[in-house]
Amino acid sequence: MKTNSPNSKTKVVGVIRWPARALAVCVFLFWGAFFVEHLQEWFIQPFPHHPPLKVCVGMALHFLMLAGLIVALRWELVGSLMVILAAFGFFYHISGSPFSLFFGLTALPALLLLFCWWRDWKTSAAAPA
Repeated sequence: MKTNSPNSKTKVVGVIRWPARALAVCVFLFWGAFFVEHLQEWFIQPFPHHPPLKVCVGMALHFLMLAGLIVALRWELVGSLMVILAAFGFFYHISGSPFSLFFGLTALPALLLLFCWWRDWKTSAAAPA
């Protein structure tokens, strides 16, 4: 028996949304630990010397990626786009050969939350006013 009711679609989105949010928090904690370590290494310990511009750009992209993971918990579209764009720029900039793995790990919760946003938007757009 196949059901295509809006209620069943909402349940599917709920089943995807909460694990995606949990994964976003886990990814945030994982990459956040690296961010704190590199912040100390490049900005706190060598003070008053400044890191190269390439490092500053990388840290800014890393920060935007982390901020996007947190923003995506509340505003799925904006946060997911922040994560995808910043992660692509950051990992393309620094990772080399493991780019696909790092980008895929980081983009997965963003893509899942983007899918949830799209399903909610599609359902609300199709609902009669």
